Amino acid sequence: MQRWLQAPHIVSALRTVSLSLALGILLYVSLAFADTKPRERARYAAPDEQGSTLRFTPLDLSNGSKLTLISPSRWSDLAEDLAQSLHDAHDEYTALFSDIPAFKSSIRLMDEEAFYELTGAPSWTNAMFFRGEIIIPLSETQPVDLENLQRSVKHEFTHAVLSSMSGGQIPGWLDEGVAQWAEGYEHPALREALRKWLQKNEPVPLNLLQGGFTKLDPAMVPSAYAESLLASKAMIQAFGFRKIGAYLALLRKGVEKPLAFEATFGLSLEEFEEKLGDSLKTWAKLPVTKSALQ
Repeated sequence: MQRWLQAPHIVSALRTVSLSLALGILLYVSLAFADTKPRERARYAAPDEQGSTLRFTPLDLSNGSKLTLISPSRWSDLAEDLAQSLHDAHDEYTALFSDIPAFKSSIRLMDEEAFYELTGAPSWTNAMFFRGEIIIPLSETQPVDLENLQRSVKHEFTHAVLSSMSGGQIPGWLDEGVAQWAEGYEHPALREALRKWLQKNEPVPLNLLQGGFTKLDPAMVPSAYAESLLASKAMIQAFGFRKIGAYLALLRKGVEKPLAFEATFGLSLEEFEEKLGDSLKTWAKLPVTKSALQ
């Protein structure tokens, strides 16, 4: 980089322009072409009434992280598939972020009735990072959709990684947004849910998305997820994973969130939210086209 580009005010301006371009690209191009391609679904048979013994599968991950997969023995084949997926996911995140502090966690496959009783989660919840443990509810009467289960496990595992990187201080909107990004193709209903919300409401304030989403008004939940995903994609495109990792490292060290955000990205959280909101409101007024619904 040339010397004149290294002046602090020039770098800050370039970062702001980069963010604006990223928001524009995401909300005017990416919003119109969501990847919702149908995929083949591998399924496991529903379990029988036998084999309720718990199986513990320890996983040693890179950087000294350790994960234990806890499942009824009747799901042993399923557990092996999930273990390989988690190894791959951790290697992917290590390559993206470079520095992931070692952490310990577990993933528990649980009967769905016991899951809702334990966590108190709303009925739309299909997985949860709860008290440092990833819990996945499974039906005892329905076959398992392996693709969607792997998406859920990777989503929740991403929360565990981000919690380790930030010391548990990552803002909820970024936490949920990056976890959704990690799943792969996005849920096709999210964009239209956000569009409908914005026709009558302002964008969901980021200060409402600092924690989890389970206590939000149910009518707001799809829009909150969609907005978090788009905001996080903008951050990824404008700054990259290494920069996001540097922000999380400051949070882990105890730096206050507003100071860490501005020190890392060169603009305040308020400025970011204003740009995001303007882009969202402009997009919501555009005509609905066939491509936007695909």
